[in-house]
Amino acid sequence: MKIGLIDVDSKIPNLALMKISQYHKTKGDQVEFYNPMFKYDKIYMSKIFNFTPDYKYVLNAEEVIKGGTGYDLKTELPDEIEHQRPDYSLYPKNEYAMGFCTRGCIRNCPFCVVPKKEGKIRAVADIYDFWEGQDKLMLLDNNLTAHREHFKKILNQLIKEKIKVDFSQGLDIRLISDEQAKLLSKVKLYKQIHFAFDDIKIEKAVRRGIKCLNDNGVKSYKLMFYVLIGFNSTPEEDLYRVELLRDLGVDPFVMPYDKSDPYQRNFARWVNHKAIFKSVKWEDYRKTNKLEEIENEQR
Repeated sequence: MKIGLIDVDSKIPNLALMKISQYHKTKGDQVEFYNPMFKYDKIYMSKIFNFTPDYKYVLNAEEVIKGGTGYDLKTELPDEIEHQRPDYSLYPKNEYAMGFCTRGCIRNCPFCVVPKKEGKIRAVADIYDFWEGQDKLMLLDNNLTAHREHFKKILNQLIKEKIKVDFSQGLDIRLISDEQAKLLSKVKLYKQIHFAFDDIKIEKAVRRGIKCLNDNGVKSYKLMFYVLIGFNSTPEEDLYRVELLRDLGVDPFVMPYDKSDPYQRNFARWVNHKAIFKSVKWEDYRKTNKLEEIENEQR
């Protein structure tokens, strides 16, 4: 069979397509990224975001299979594909391994699709199921912190193999314990450890978690917090959260809930441009760029 793959909108190598590629190659099939000049027996399309258009693809295939959260939350890879090792040759310039050690989450955040798509937290693999000796590894787990025993197992594997890791989706600051913090202090990183401060109500937990990490050897400069704005917060609460994180020595990274909103775009641009954030206050930034007038005009 001739198999065509379409990575509609991934910003990182598409794990599902790598597993699909590996599965079909083990069956002796020819696998390649889609080329509109050719006809395929089967085409797989993977899409992350539901707003990404895919009408530009003129498909010439006997069968087209679409999957990913951009299409629906129910479609899953068959077990015989899900448990394949990734075909890293699909993205030859990629320098890191990637995969899930857990699936699901204990939270039920109203803006997040993970609980609906993956269900409750559960262990599904260890690093040896997808790591092939690369110096770097990207973990895609949505809440590895919530599975305490598996968290301990995975971090001990990372420490033993001296792999530089990126906890790409973040850890849960509300769950950080002394034991977890001590393990994190021994892990080699190639990106900051990501957490989230999405609601002003968890301020106490954020303060406690950062102190716990600091007390156990994880320096503040190694920490970065996603800050969701425009969902259930006021501009005053948004500013309070990023300034609190600044005072605690960690980096905030603002995530606008509605990127079409002028205020959310401008606030994110101010915070996420680190040179500006470190040197210009928010009110001065707004006045200098006449953002307040523009925001009011566009509302």
